[in-house]
Amino acid sequence: MKAPRRGTMKRISSALVVLFFTSAALPKENPRITIQVVGTQTSERRYTNTTPGPVITSQTTCSANRNSSGTGPTVDPASTTLCTTTSQTGAPPVTLVSSMKEEHVRAIMPDGTHVTLWCQTGFHRCDSLRPGNYSAEVKGNTVWMYPHDLSGKEHKIRYKAMRGDW
Repeated sequence: MKAPRRGTMKRISSALVVLFFTSAALPKENPRITIQVVGTQTSERRYTNTTPGPVITSQTTCSANRNSSGTGPTVDPASTTLCTTTSQTGAPPVTLVSSMKEEHVRAIMPDGTHVTLWCQTGFHRCDSLRPGNYSAEVKGNTVWMYPHDLSGKEHKIRYKAMRGDW
């Protein structure tokens, strides 16, 4: 039996390196599980943001009345200075009250653990889920639920899982 040629070994090692990096670059999906949704409660989180009004400013401009005599200008101690001050009043601060919709989904994990799945609109898509079974992926405290709309299209919604006391 002949030993493989040097070029053949290089090609095999190159192919293995490419295969290794290709498999490492593929996204790793978490296995899907089925989560039972028992109910959903919608709430509204209110928050305020206050922007201060413009600062009060004042500007003073002065001019002196000078008397001169002799070879150069000199200021007479009896001369007068005229100053004018202009003031701008500030506006009051502006307070805006806003709100964000939150969803609190009560669910049962496959091992029987009760959890509350929390989602807040404004940062990403958030839906109220009806009771039933849903396909999901779990990574740490993050749960991606996969509900279907009326046309059958699947949507991916991210929730934060918290232990439920319900």
